[in-house]
Amino acid sequence: MTEASQPRNAIFVAIRRTWRLIAVLLLMMTLFRLVFVIQFAHPEVWSRFLGTLPMAFAFGALHDLRILLLFALPPSLSLLWMRNRGRKRWRSWLRRTATYWFVGITALLIILASDQIYFAHFRSHFNILAFGAIDDDLGAVLRGAWRNYPLLLYIIVGLVGAAAVFKVIATAFHIDDFLHDEVAPSALAVDNSLNRHIVLHVLLAVAFCSTPLEPVFERLQEDIRPTPFVRVVPGSPVEKLAETVWKRISEERLSTARRFGYDQDIQRAVVDFTLDQAARDEGPIWQRLPIQHFSPKIQTESPPHVVIVLMESFSSYLLQYQSPEFNLLGNAAPYFERGLNFERFLPADNISAGSLLSLLLEMPYRPGTRQLSQNELVDRSYPGSAALLFGAAGYETNFFYGGPKTWRNLDRFLPQQGFDRLIGQEEITEQYQLDPRMDSGEWGLWDEHLFRAVKEHLASATSPQLVVLFTTTNHPPYELPFGTELPPLDPPQELLKLTGKLDETQWRQMRTYQYACRQLGTWLDQLEQQDILQNTVIGITGDHAAGLRLPQSRSELLMERAVPFLVLLPTEIEAQAAYDPGMPGSHKDVVPTLYHAAGLAQGGYRGFGASMLDLSGPHFGANASGLLIDHEGAVILTANTAVSMAWADDRSLLVDPRVPAQDPQELVRRYQAALALVDALVYEEESAEN
Repeated sequence: MTEASQPRNAIFVAIRRTWRLIAVLLLMMTLFRLVFVIQFAHPEVWSRFLGTLPMAFAFGALHDLRILLLFALPPSLSLLWMRNRGRKRWRSWLRRTATYWFVGITALLIILASDQIYFAHFRSHFNILAFGAIDDDLGAVLRGAWRNYPLLLYIIVGLVGAAAVFKVIATAFHIDDFLHDEVAPSALAVDNSLNRHIVLHVLLAVAFCSTPLEPVFERLQEDIRPTPFVRVVPGSPVEKLAETVWKRISEERLSTARRFGYDQDIQRAVVDFTLDQAARDEGPIWQRLPIQHFSPKIQTESPPHVVIVLMESFSSYLLQYQSPEFNLLGNAAPYFERGLNFERFLPADNISAGSLLSLLLEMPYRPGTRQLSQNELVDRSYPGSAALLFGAAGYETNFFYGGPKTWRNLDRFLPQQGFDRLIGQEEITEQYQLDPRMDSGEWGLWDEHLFRAVKEHLASATSPQLVVLFTTTNHPPYELPFGTELPPLDPPQELLKLTGKLDETQWRQMRTYQYACRQLGTWLDQLEQQDILQNTVIGITGDHAAGLRLPQSRSELLMERAVPFLVLLPTEIEAQAAYDPGMPGSHKDVVPTLYHAAGLAQGGYRGFGASMLDLSGPHFGANASGLLIDHEGAVILTANTAVSMAWADDRSLLVDPRVPAQDPQELVRRYQAALALVDALVYEEESAEN
């Protein structure tokens, strides 16, 4: 055969190879999904929801098929150009097509494997949190991953997998299978076969891409709607990663308000959020929010210090197993017993920066958006800033952080929000002549040094202080100071039933959690011994839950995301405060609660949060994952549905459904209106002046 001759059978072989590869990859992706379910499913899935898994896998296969059809479309369409081509052109096509499939399949394997690691930490397929590694200290993230995971093993397995893929692709596109004349079909047969293939491929791709699979699955499987894990089983990591990248590059002014239909009528958002309680209908957004008058009115002889402790990865979930044998809290336990401990409490976001900034600015976090300290508005100030609020009441405002002040541009952003003093690891290291190699971990100083600096600052203060301190030790790669000795932990059997044998990373997580709690307890003991505690209002919470790779049941939706909110009050203030341990709330409520407790809210408070010490009013909590809580129960928001559940007891468990009288739509509207208002506030020119 000459180079110019036309190998007509090549078209037939290319078509067969395309569909065979799609079938093999579909099976491979289904196997990954099976591994995913085996790894992360709570035991209740196998008992209560086993019948839903076949449908979940079927819809998962449809998601995967959509991805594969799109990926295989360019090689298929290129066959139109290969009609009547000679051997030379086919050789070139085979080289390029083999490279295309090799790169694509290798990338697919990496995405599928990475998503399972990601889910173990964030309890979600890829989402906007995936950008955290880039927005944070990328070097620290990579070094932490190296210590936490067997990355060398992963690399070796990846290389072996890539070699296997290369061998399969080389076999599938071997030149001898395409360029021979043993079978010489007619030109008409080739054209007909190719036309049918192209039409079928294009029609299937269009049909699958235009069909919203998730709402169809949820409608067909009504019994799993309140079960987030079963709902995420069909999800495609490739689709979720693509959605994440698209959300990041498509973010623009009022994109959140537009998503909820408020961009053309922001006053409707004001009405929905405030429940139409005397809200202004003109002027800056912040000024349209009504002034709240908290009760009871708390009186103090002199303004107390106010301290907000934001603990890294301080999850509520582990605390339900607290016992003398599994003593995580250590010397902090008495303070949790005597303080006001709110158990139905959510972080604003599921990474540190989103929660920290939302707490400090008293605003819910708009899911999927850039952090305000890292976007184009980094030099703006916001009227809800805790530092501005307390500064107006005569307080000196301080931010203490165990890591570098440059993290997430805090050194540039927080002074714009009214903080008088920023103390980071640089100043503390110099103050105490610390050795960074011995006295700090990957993300910052050990907590003991941070608490020491705050204690000495309060001891020397001659005026009321607002202090916000943010710890770092309980963070991957979960390291502890050299020589640290901690009491042994004996995990209860009910915990081990969920985890199996704890691996090294899980043990390290629990150890750093234990260490952080003990440093908190030691600090509180020292404040009490120095009579500082009796003149200080303290709020202790976590930035987000910990990724412990512990499966949660449907009734534990709150605990999957919850963090504690412990309020410690001087005796004279505690005697005046009201307390409901079942009060729902989230980070937007931390500052108004402490402002109220300090006796500073006599003239009222304006903002998105409310005081947890005020038992009146429609309190609610919100997390960026779409989990909302109120007095009646929880709502799980997805792109397509709002599924509600009721509280099963007086603490944290949930059942479904709510009774009809507990319609969650008002809660959903209020939350969405709040996000729209924050969106409008962020881009409002007047906000910097009010």
